Amino acid sequence: MDSVLKDVGAYKNRILSLFINSPEIISLLLNDNLTDDNVENLVYSQIFPYLYVNETQTDQLSYLCIEVEVPRVPTKMIKDMKIIVWAYCHKGIMKYSKKDYLGTRADILADMADQCLTGSDSFGIGRPSLESVTYFFPNDKYYGRQLIYTMPEFKVKSR
Repeated sequence: MDSVLKDVGAYKNRILSLFINSPEIISLLLNDNLTDDNVENLVYSQIFPYLYVNETQTDQLSYLCIEVEVPRVPTKMIKDMKIIVWAYCHKGIMKYSKKDYLGTRADILADMADQCLTGSDSFGIGRPSLESVTYFFPNDKYYGRQLIYTMPEFKVKSR
């Protein structure tokens, strides 16, 4: 059976793969403590396919969360897709520097995520288009950025 919503999960899987395969994102998230076990454990610990905020977290970490929506189905052939990315960090680790990047750790993480998404042609018809970037306070200890992308996609694809 064909489904209009099939792409929600497919997009999430593609985005997770992009982030996990980005050496820069992995290095920032793991504070350069790169081991195979650390990288394998990032999904559902610091990279989430939904908005995750742990109110009881005592470690000072950085996070990437994503959500995918279908806000509109304007025609019989096309649907609109929306990707939301939250890149946020504990305020205690905001100071960060990396060659070719500017801003706080949260700004740099958002920039890295943006480069992954806008550099990929694995989504929709064309590439994701960045629509907005705003600040984001998941709680009083964390600060970050919310990035919203849109793109058209074929309404239904055969499985």
